[in-house]
Amino acid sequence: MCNEVYEQADRRLANIEGHVRAIRKMLSDGRECEEVMTQIRAVESAMHNAGTLILKHHLNHCVKEGVENGDGDILDRFNKVLESYL
Repeated sequence: MCNEVYEQADRRLANIEGHVRAIRKMLSDGRECEEVMTQIRAVESAMHNAGTLILKHHLNHCVKEGVENGDGDILDRFNKVLESYL
């Protein structure tokens, strides 16, 4: 993975980690369920966005390179990753 994508993904995951800690504090503070669920949905969305970033990089670099180098299994492997992600 190139440095730029790694740094973006790492930054997003660090933010998500902090957000999850904040949700745990909300729970221990007895915050309303609706508030907690809203924050959990925000974390789910952030995780999806981080995954999309990595998936796009994988397609545009790893899969492309595999096709160019004649890796006959690369598309099957990509489809499996895509299916599990969706």
